[in-house]
Amino acid sequence: MAELLPISSPLAAERQLDVVFVHGLGGDPIETWRSGTDENTSWPHWLDLEFGTQIGVWSLGYAAAPSKWQGIPFFGGKDPDAGAAMSLPRRAENALDRLVGAGIGQRPVCFITHSLGGLLVKSILRRSADSQFAPERLQVVEQCLGVLFLATPHHGSRLADLAAAIKVYLPSVSTLDLRDNDDHLMDLYEWYRSYAPSHHILTRSYYENKETKGVVIVVPRSSADPGVAGDTARGPTPLDRDHLEISKPRNRQDQAYIGSSQLIRLILSGEAPESVPGQPPVTSAPGVTASPPSPQPLPAQLASIPQVPAPQPAATNQVKVSGNRNITMTGVSAGGNVNVGNSIQGDYVAGDKFSGDKVMGDKFTGNKIINTLAAPSAGRATTPGTSPLKPGPWRVFLSHTSELRQYPQAGSYIAKAERAVSAAGHAIVDMADFPAIDQAPAAVCEQRVPNCDVLVGIYGLRYGSPVRDQPEVSYTELEFITATEAAMPRLIFVINAESEELGLPPTALVDRKYGQRQDAFIQRVKDAGLTLQFFRNPDDLKGLVERSLRELAESAAATA
Repeated sequence: MAELLPISSPLAAERQLDVVFVHGLGGDPIETWRSGTDENTSWPHWLDLEFGTQIGVWSLGYAAAPSKWQGIPFFGGKDPDAGAAMSLPRRAENALDRLVGAGIGQRPVCFITHSLGGLLVKSILRRSADSQFAPERLQVVEQCLGVLFLATPHHGSRLADLAAAIKVYLPSVSTLDLRDNDDHLMDLYEWYRSYAPSHHILTRSYYENKETKGVVIVVPRSSADPGVAGDTARGPTPLDRDHLEISKPRNRQDQAYIGSSQLIRLILSGEAPESVPGQPPVTSAPGVTASPPSPQPLPAQLASIPQVPAPQPAATNQVKVSGNRNITMTGVSAGGNVNVGNSIQGDYVAGDKFSGDKVMGDKFTGNKIINTLAAPSAGRATTPGTSPLKPGPWRVFLSHTSELRQYPQAGSYIAKAERAVSAAGHAIVDMADFPAIDQAPAAVCEQRVPNCDVLVGIYGLRYGSPVRDQPEVSYTELEFITATEAAMPRLIFVINAESEELGLPPTALVDRKYGQRQDAFIQRVKDAGLTLQFFRNPDDLKGLVERSLRELAESAAATA
């Protein structure tokens, strides 16, 4: 059962902000935050001394033992709650109830989290956001103005994978929740990176740059990045601490402590920006104007969020794309002229000759548009009601067949691709993550894919399952068709069938039923004028995906 310990508890009428500390795997609500043995070395107590009655400081405790052995006295276990660790969603439900019962959410709140604690807080906030008919639960996320993450594995940790593989270790449910690229963690990652900026939850993150016990980095930078555009332009900040030391600042000059103090002062100042249209207003601390007549300056964390300009009217032309599909493009003209003042050369547009000129929004000298549909910018083609591809972060749709998600078991192709997307700073979208709904699969695809910014097609040797209500195409081909019709940039990666490093079982190497369909599909992709990149193994794919996304981002930024 979760417990909420008051570190300081001024009268409700006095405090303007609640600060809640949340420990991680194997942590303790008191010891996790101390570098010594008393309150003089305690991070929560330092904040109490610094801010006095302006804030209330709390520490959330819960059962999160790494191994079930720690709850078995016969084997020397001393933690009676070790075997009682809950799964992350259940623990979030339990903790949310505890927070509401203590009055958290009745005023602005800020969370300071370590490791698993950061994932728990994100899960708490998501459950709160889903509580539309329970106002006391909903107000927890509505009043959340800041989260500080310390070594939080937003994408999981390989150490959890190792623990799961070593059965004698008896990993607890909490440990298994941290497996690398766990589907639930990836879904939670995508939700928070979208929700936090739009609801102005200020985010700070730090990660360990020192091996724990001199052996291993538990949470590397790639996993410690929450993916929030409003964090810092460079991503999470490295600290010269290991995974255990990072939550135990040695003094009040420690970088993590200073970061928490600055975050709290920013919230108390009332300078957090107003909510975007259609979102709940940000509630400032008592006595602070939440919505001043003149706009408040954006905090540094949010200054980098790209603002997409409204599309401007422009001349249009019908351009034939992929041989048989017509789209209306703006800002360009055919017949050797360019409508937007750019010098453009080349002789193919998405597989079709275009009077000797390539249609892009910048200067090019090659003869094909690589990996993107012809457009007046390096990103998405402009059609009525849409905008060019904006600078990231983007929603990247991963299109693939199921065997590439399953194999190799040590690290599948799709797991590697997801790491690449995250490393490039974007959000992952996958049809496999969508909830079951009473709607035709083809309709779901046609709705979900265009809501993304980029399609990454990862194609193996199997065609995949035919769509139930459109059996003439597979899901991967339908996703490609939908992306083409939506004028989305498409990055295509195809397995090298000659490679000896594939790591796939024989059943995944041959498609006896739909093999000819797959060959025809790949040919249609080639005919669309896209450059296919071939990969030999999962790590090869990871490098190709990350590099391609970064190059596309540079091109989009240059023409924004």
